[in-house]
Amino acid sequence: MLSRVANLVYWMARYLERAENTARIVDVNAQLVLDLQSRQAADDPKSWEPLVYVTGDDEEFFELNGETVSERAVVEFMLFDRRNPSSLLSCIGFARENARCIRDQLSSEVWETLNTFYLKLKGDDYARYAQLGSSEYLNRIKSQIQLFYGVAESMMPRGGLWWFFELGRHLERADNVSRILDVKYYMLLPDLHAVGSALDMIQWASVLRSCSGFEAFRRSRRGQLNLERVVDYLLRDNEFPRSILFSINAASQALDQITAHASHLDNNPASQHLEELIAELEMIDVPEVIADGLHEFLDDVQMKISGIHEAVQATFVDYPTASAKVLA
Repeated sequence: MLSRVANLVYWMARYLERAENTARIVDVNAQLVLDLQSRQAADDPKSWEPLVYVTGDDEEFFELNGETVSERAVVEFMLFDRRNPSSLLSCIGFARENARCIRDQLSSEVWETLNTFYLKLKGDDYARYAQLGSSEYLNRIKSQIQLFYGVAESMMPRGGLWWFFELGRHLERADNVSRILDVKYYMLLPDLHAVGSALDMIQWASVLRSCSGFEAFRRSRRGQLNLERVVDYLLRDNEFPRSILFSINAASQALDQITAHASHLDNNPASQHLEELIAELEMIDVPEVIADGLHEFLDDVQMKISGIHEAVQATFVDYPTASAKVLA
């Protein structure tokens, strides 16, 4: 497979997953705000400012919006602002453009599903979001992306194209689940007295629902919703497909498939970094992680996922052509 094609499908998957998780992050924050005990607190800029920092786009946000932080400003920036390359609308647009560039590699159904989604979405704005309500609007977005995943899984042959798609999707998912956890961390900081309260349980339930994991958590981890249980579940459950460990394992398996017939890529840096992160997640003591600082741990996980991405780019996309091996 050409490195150009591999890179385009890898980033198409990352953009789609980022778009879905942006919707999930906005959704969990909207639910957490609704769960606050007074509307005055819900209108507090501090209720929405954490999203700007958790996504890592704070510099761009304040450059575009000044020091004003409001629900509308944050939602518009994260969902509809074309000047923000990580906004929902930008990500779907980039994914569609990447798919257009490899149109000959995709089935008609895969292309048409993504293209139709983009054409319906491109005219949306905050007024449309407010008209439908946050939950209804964001659920529609998530459903459309899941529809695309279903079509792609049914139509794409299990060759290099598919495995690069899976690699990009699961790396992006692991990164974004850590950010969803971080939103709750930021929201909790002003209310440490509420830990263990009914409000705290409602908020953790919102986090699980944003990852489509509430019912699965209840079946798997019978007992009370609390910090340790939910963090452990979203960090390293082996069966839940949106946990960070499950996603990293899936990315590792995809990379193994990509390199299965390329012996010169055995033990490539990306594979090594993935194995190291898997081993770390399997060995962690969750209460100790929380005591030492959950935010710092999640930041470290995000940095390691970024390192894996850079290794993937160096190995498969930006490698020096002079030393490239030609396979018969």
